[in-house]
Amino acid sequence: MPIEDYLLFQERILFWSDFNVTYRQEKYKVFITNLRLLLFREKGMVFKKEEVITENWPQITGLEFNDVGGFSRKGVLKFSCSKGEIELEGPKNGTLGLFKAIQRQTLDPYNLNNNSSNDSF
Repeated sequence: MPIEDYLLFQERILFWSDFNVTYRQEKYKVFITNLRLLLFREKGMVFKKEEVITENWPQITGLEFNDVGGFSRKGVLKFSCSKGEIELEGPKNGTLGLFKAIQRQTLDPYNLNNNSSNDSF
């Protein structure tokens, strides 16, 4: 099943990651919709299983970005939500773009001022 199978009525994808982030030692793609943040992963070679973790925009607070590492720099994105403290780690530039997209969406949760769609970072 593609990610579209998990979208709600009138929910549309605004941004998606073309890289994986690590959350709780697992790799996920990140999707930002007009209604929520989704982490999505497929596992299994023959029998594919999917996992989706979601959070509504009004629940996300305290967004933080850190640049970490030595030779291979990584970005760490942290925020609070109904599930507690979330920490996503990925490539520095991609995670910084993700930070900006999440920040923009939490400031404008109903996407009133953003007419772009289907952009990737």
